[in-house]
Amino acid sequence: MKQNSNHTSTDVASGNSLALERHGIAHVPEDRRYGRPRNQFTVRFAPVIYLAAIFIGSSGGPLGLGFAGSVSAIVLANLLGSVGTGLCAAMGPRLGMPQLPMGRAAFGFIGNFLPAFLSLLVFIGYYSAGTVLGSKSLAALLHTPYAPTVVVVAALSILIGIYGYRILHIMGRVITNLSIAVLTVVSIALLIHGGGPGTHATASGSHFWVSWLVLFTAVFGYTASWAPYASDYSRYLPKDSKQSSVAAAATAGLFCSTTWMMVLGAGLITLAPNGDVLDTFGLALPDWLRYVVLLVLGLSAIPHNSVNLYSGAMATLTCNLKLPQWVTVTIGGLIGLVIALAFGGSSFMSNFTLFLTVISYYITPWLAILLVDYFILRRSGRDYPAVENFYNPDGVFGRFGVPGLTALIVGIIVSVPFMGNAFYTGPIADQLQGADFSYFVGAAVAGAIYLAWGKRPRASVNVGAVDKEPASAADPA
Repeated sequence: MKQNSNHTSTDVASGNSLALERHGIAHVPEDRRYGRPRNQFTVRFAPVIYLAAIFIGSSGGPLGLGFAGSVSAIVLANLLGSVGTGLCAAMGPRLGMPQLPMGRAAFGFIGNFLPAFLSLLVFIGYYSAGTVLGSKSLAALLHTPYAPTVVVVAALSILIGIYGYRILHIMGRVITNLSIAVLTVVSIALLIHGGGPGTHATASGSHFWVSWLVLFTAVFGYTASWAPYASDYSRYLPKDSKQSSVAAAATAGLFCSTTWMMVLGAGLITLAPNGDVLDTFGLALPDWLRYVVLLVLGLSAIPHNSVNLYSGAMATLTCNLKLPQWVTVTIGGLIGLVIALAFGGSSFMSNFTLFLTVISYYITPWLAILLVDYFILRRSGRDYPAVENFYNPDGVFGRFGVPGLTALIVGIIVSVPFMGNAFYTGPIADQLQGADFSYFVGAAVAGAIYLAWGKRPRASVNVGAVDKEPASAADPA
């Protein structure tokens, strides 16, 4: 088992992008690290390049915000949401492990199963949404039946997810370069056709600000939900990588892609305020260019899906299931495939968006606890004990981290009155006419509780001093 894990990790580090990664959630020793912080830009930029972000950005039009109102909400929400992912990405080089296992320091080995399982639901959810959107777009363009198209998209997504870290970085660079060219063309065409700037808001007064807050919280919830993925794609960086550089590159990549896609959606919907944003591509672009653009956006759903399957495998292994990484990727892909085939009808996106909104309420309290633990209690990761403790149920973190679990649960409970969505609107959100502040309330409460109660380490031990991988963290051969 250990020999297989070592062999494939060396292949990844040496540049063999077609080596099957079986490293699982095991700690990556320093002699197997490679890459530069700037690569974090493309691996954050590329997964957002699919149709979901355009749909979210266009939702400000029906709310009456106009182009300027939508853009202001999008930019501010994405800036706040991207910073959390950037800070989490900075943890990867120092600890050399995926994001979710790091939570064992705060929640305990078994207690950490809770956020890991919730994250797994989010990953499979976004994979299913990407499969439906990408398949519908490709089926319409290529005039193929929906079901076979779904199967092909899912199969390619699973295959890329199995090969893992390095090929996802390579595809991130390809998709980023291609999509920048495509988005630039669409943006110019939009301006030429008079869309975007100059479109005035139809809402005014308090109604405008309530609508602004509705869009702001929807955008923030989407962008902040990328935080549980962060260190999955930075853990192979050298340990001495500058944390500020890693955080800046990851933040910029996520912010630029989410903002560009959503602003594009806000601009396109101004061409047909009462229509479907996908139809507006035909108003702004000639037929041949519309075909190319939608084809690129449809195909881009595949690497987006693979990112979710890969991180889903990390979440599954964090729950201590003794399965090879490729098996967990495949199982997650097949579950999402069934969802896409069974529920991919006309109401799929509205229902699934609601599911993702509800399940994502744990993310900001979890994020606040993780950031407090790493940056404050552990002094930017310098005061963590030996790395074996992250992989040992009987290590210093224990099986259950009562302060962390309490902070997480209380943070979620306290935020309930502030929730506002199609499934449930709390009394405070109702007074605010649907504006949802639960993400921020949950984060503030959870972070404050854990800061006051969380355990500060008695001694500092350099995690990089341990070169031997915990055998239990590697995938079974």
